Amino acid sequence: MQTLFLTGNLAADCEIVPGKEGKEFIRFTVAAKDPSADREDKPTYYTCRMSKTGVSERLKKGRYVALVGSLRVSQNIKEDKTYTNLDVWVQSLDAPQLSSGE
Repeated sequence: MQTLFLTGNLAADCEIVPGKEGKEFIRFTVAAKDPSADREDKPTYYTCRMSKTGVSERLKKGRYVALVGSLRVSQNIKEDKTYTNLDVWVQSLDAPQLSSGE
């Protein structure tokens, strides 16, 4: 596994997902752009998971987040197309707007 430092915006609202042994976790997608890339470049999407926390209901589409996590890259093939998946198990999450009185 690799450690990833990631900043970006949520591509969709966070969702609560059931896990093993009845424990729930949250899943969300972060859209991140390479700061050195052309403004026209599309973002890279990371599927992030973490233990359910009290902030999950406030992780809405468009919110800026910064996180540290473990990166896992995998591929799958569907209908003769190969897709690369970037999965992150989040160890630390910061959503700066959460401290502004929300």
